[in-house]
Amino acid sequence: MTPLVSQCLERGVLIPAPEAVCFEDILPERIAPQSVIYPGTVLKGTSTFIGAETRVGMGGGAYIENTQIGARCSISQGVYRDSTLLDRVSIRNGAELRDNCLLEEGADLGHTVGLKQTILFPNVVLGSLINFCDAILCGGTDRKNHTEIGSCMALYNYTPQGDKFPSRFGDVPRGLLLNQPPIFIGGQTQIISPVYIGFSSVLAAGSKLTRDIPDGRLVSEHPSHPFDRELISGFTPNPDRKVASVLDFIDDLHLLKKWYEKIRVPFFAGTDSEPLMQAAISRIHAAMEERKKRLRIFAEHISQSLEFCIQNHHASQTASHQRALAMLDIPRERPDFPLEGILQALICQRSDGKSYPDAVQSLPDSLTTPFLEAYVQK
Repeated sequence: MTPLVSQCLERGVLIPAPEAVCFEDILPERIAPQSVIYPGTVLKGTSTFIGAETRVGMGGGAYIENTQIGARCSISQGVYRDSTLLDRVSIRNGAELRDNCLLEEGADLGHTVGLKQTILFPNVVLGSLINFCDAILCGGTDRKNHTEIGSCMALYNYTPQGDKFPSRFGDVPRGLLLNQPPIFIGGQTQIISPVYIGFSSVLAAGSKLTRDIPDGRLVSEHPSHPFDRELISGFTPNPDRKVASVLDFIDDLHLLKKWYEKIRVPFFAGTDSEPLMQAAISRIHAAMEERKKRLRIFAEHISQSLEFCIQNHHASQTASHQRALAMLDIPRERPDFPLEGILQALICQRSDGKSYPDAVQSLPDSLTTPFLEAYVQK
């Protein structure tokens, strides 16, 4: 038994088979008493954090590296790197979370789910055999009324030109209030980023989606228009839509980071969840930097593609390219709505014994309406 394992046992961490775990460069004080570490689990990295009553490594162990996991979580066999999971997250066998994922309270993943650069709001449920990269998922009010992604669903974020685009399922301003209707994506769907799918919308199973869907729509996008045409190397069609989508995604991340700094951190100050909130801020900041980096690369591709459009007299595509570059050149104006009133209302709700979700959902219209008017895009 290694010294790190012995120190965790002395702190009250439950390790059924101490000789069958590997702890490397962890800080024992960041592994909470009454957490359970099952055989075959590897804990690695000084920033790793395990909350109270969390079970890690059921079904054959788990590899946890520089990942923060909240209280009362159930984390099965899989690989978890550089991610943050808040309280009551449940993940079944075969998961891979990497490169800056943030899963908020009560998020639930089926088996064999791969996530990268993805943010799940509270109670979002993902089925099994799912691949999700570069996305934000919102919607729903509680565990019985949640956004759900059906099994065997793939979100494609990578283009033949090497660009990566994000997608939004719901928007952050409304999603933060935890009072929006859920989104439902049927199983065996394929989605090509960037897209936006609005609250209360349903995408039928087996669809192949390449466009935005507003709120409250029932949509089926089954393949019905096959084609075979020349691929023009270096040409990027309709880049203005893609740039606008990425800028909206970055705006949502800006607001989400501000909400954590001004609302969540003070709300959870002095509790075991405070380190998780700080870790979540770092995840959101890293997500913003990733999107900005990808946008800079895409801007170079737009410039090269614009030359092709001009030389071949493609007027509509030339205009699209010029609009895209103009959007990148104009500084983005973001609202700076004060959140002090919302925070004080939430603190009062907390003093009355309400949980964070209950406190948010109890906010009066006099506070939420001006907030939404400032941030929700018309």
